Amino acid sequence: MKHVKLAALAILASCPAFGQPTPPLSFEVASVKVSGPCCAPGQWRESKAGADRVDFPFATLRYCIAFSYGLKEFQVTGPSWIGELRYEIVAKGPANTRRDQLPAMMQALLAQRFGLQVHTETKEFSVYTLSVGKSGPKLKESPVANGETPGARFGISMSPSGLGRLEARGATMASLAGTLGRILGKPVVDRTALPGRYDLDLEYSPEDSRGTRYLPADESPAAGPDPAASIFASIQQLGLKLEPRKVPMDSVVVDHAEKIPAEN
Repeated sequence: MKHVKLAALAILASCPAFGQPTPPLSFEVASVKVSGPCCAPGQWRESKAGADRVDFPFATLRYCIAFSYGLKEFQVTGPSWIGELRYEIVAKGPANTRRDQLPAMMQALLAQRFGLQVHTETKEFSVYTLSVGKSGPKLKESPVANGETPGARFGISMSPSGLGRLEARGATMASLAGTLGRILGKPVVDRTALPGRYDLDLEYSPEDSRGTRYLPADESPAAGPDPAASIFASIQQLGLKLEPRKVPMDSVVVDHAEKIPAEN
């Protein structure tokens, strides 16, 4: 098992020209505080990472750690409160900040404000894998208007009988896997290798929707419900398949973190 001790600060790189370490990446200004109750009508905002800034209005520490290490939330483990307590984090990088520098800046910020210390491990996770069926995919590619690539859009609704419906437009397989994981309450890993964007509709039963309760690796996924009305049957109709697997993946383990962030 790979087991590497880390601090949550960005790693200092050497400068060959002068032999001096490059200063660690950090935000120029940052506000970190405990979030209030969410949310009054009209006050909800999605977490966003722009070209040089982050705006996480109601984020868990698990979400922030996952962002800073380029992982999914289920790959971050630690005390239960890191997925329960909510924080408001607004931060801006200095001039000429690049989008790909934001994760390292977030690592530094979490270390400064939460005293975050972590290490990495390779762990085995119980997941569903999304892959192509034997007969190949039966997917409708999204139309491209004026040469512009559409972004992924998802809509979820429920019929009076309890049957759920997922409508996806311009979805990549990675974004579809992420949305399926939120419905099933278990990580879904994209193994399709399909590069396109697609429009698709899926139906699922109440038994399919398990919220966001992720199971430990030693608890196998339950078998799918009656395929007469399940997300598993809907996936099969698209020439894809969802299968329970145990997969070794990189993970970040929280060794220490403070619940109350240091003052701004």
